[in-house]
Amino acid sequence: MIIAATSTGVDWRVAATVLAAAAEVPVAIVVVGGSLAADDPIRDHVAAVLELTAAGELSLERARNMVVTVNWAHGLVLVGADAGLLVPIGRDGWTLADLAAAVNAPAVVVTGPGPDAVNHTTLALGALAGHGIAASVVTIGEVDEESLPVTPAGRIPAELPDDLAGAAEWLDPVLRATPPPPPVTPAAAPASSGKRLVLGLLAVFAAMVLVVCGVAWFGRGSSDVEYRLTQVPAPRYSAYIEPLPTRAAPPRTRTAFNACPQNAGTVTVARPDAATTARVGAAWQRIEKWLAKHAPATTRTLRPGAPAARIDAVQRQMSVAFPPDLVASLRRHDGATSMAGFALPPFYVLESVEEIAGDWKVTCGVLSDQDTGGGENPWWDKAFVPFAQDGGGGCLFADQRAGGHGRIGEFYPEDGTNFERWPASFVEFLEITATSLETGRPYAGRYRAQVGRDGTLDWDII
Repeated sequence: MIIAATSTGVDWRVAATVLAAAAEVPVAIVVVGGSLAADDPIRDHVAAVLELTAAGELSLERARNMVVTVNWAHGLVLVGADAGLLVPIGRDGWTLADLAAAVNAPAVVVTGPGPDAVNHTTLALGALAGHGIAASVVTIGEVDEESLPVTPAGRIPAELPDDLAGAAEWLDPVLRATPPPPPVTPAAAPASSGKRLVLGLLAVFAAMVLVVCGVAWFGRGSSDVEYRLTQVPAPRYSAYIEPLPTRAAPPRTRTAFNACPQNAGTVTVARPDAATTARVGAAWQRIEKWLAKHAPATTRTLRPGAPAARIDAVQRQMSVAFPPDLVASLRRHDGATSMAGFALPPFYVLESVEEIAGDWKVTCGVLSDQDTGGGENPWWDKAFVPFAQDGGGGCLFADQRAGGHGRIGEFYPEDGTNFERWPASFVEFLEITATSLETGRPYAGRYRAQVGRDGTLDWDII
């Protein structure tokens, strides 16, 4: 999670301390452009501290690699900076928002009391949406919640008690990092939450060994930065990395712009015909009816439809025509409000039009540095249109390459793309999901709808 305060009068470290204290998995904290005091309370609740004190010498790619390395070894990584969300920190002027987009992490916007809290929070959420970053809001102290643009996902008292054993009570479940369920024999195996399973997989590695080795790996053979690593005795350690400039990196020969041209002026935007709109509407009506009866809390996470003009503008920006059925769906629901919102099975939350553009842009930025290979299953392609994300870097997309016909695929940065178990179109995906909800039959024989006590829909792996 990227943690950003709305003003200098709000201490992001307080929120980080509460998030770490509430977590039930190993936690690491990455401080960008600064360090933690020796007596900072958060040190009592984390397993690792990574201080990027000389972030001004780091490229965005190198900072991303460091955060990803720490993520391999911990169940939760918190990233924060004293600089504001859009204040240049690193080499070439990258910001905390740019880093959030690069690692595809959700953000926690921390706000406090004061006359400017609402304005600053609204601006921060808008900036994150422009980067395609899902965000939650956490308040510290007495804040006028009615005036905030979203309902806070956490409410922290102005004065923290010495004992933070009850910190989890201040946070919504979406901000609590929990471990996977214990292993059981197959005969007695209960359904396990898909979302928790994904989070749990990140927590099973040996923390110190992988972090130290991983940081060393990303410094190996560097042409522009050297690293100095200082380690303090176990069981807790502080990884202090100071980049030392040696010589300038050679200029890139390929950029995100020519890997995925924007505003190329060659796209004819897609607009659904009456038959497509009716079919998508019928599928959504079935889903909405089921949610209203069984999972009303999830119903409230569905946004109203996006304006047709905005959908057209994003297609032109991405230089990719969307599938008409996806356009029809965006006109009905512009994604979900948060990562706890409505998810297609097994755990993919629908993106808004802005999030689609941001997700596409971020992945294209990585594509400019990749040898993608091409072929049937490339690592990524400029004609892929993401429309749902899992919060951990994975997404579902519609294949808009020549001959792709909008078929659904799955993407993970580590594995690239695959189309093996996904429907031929977005509307077919909606229809199969609706049938699974209505009948109780598991989607693809593996994912069954489950409603929690709070009235939210989840998909359990069976």
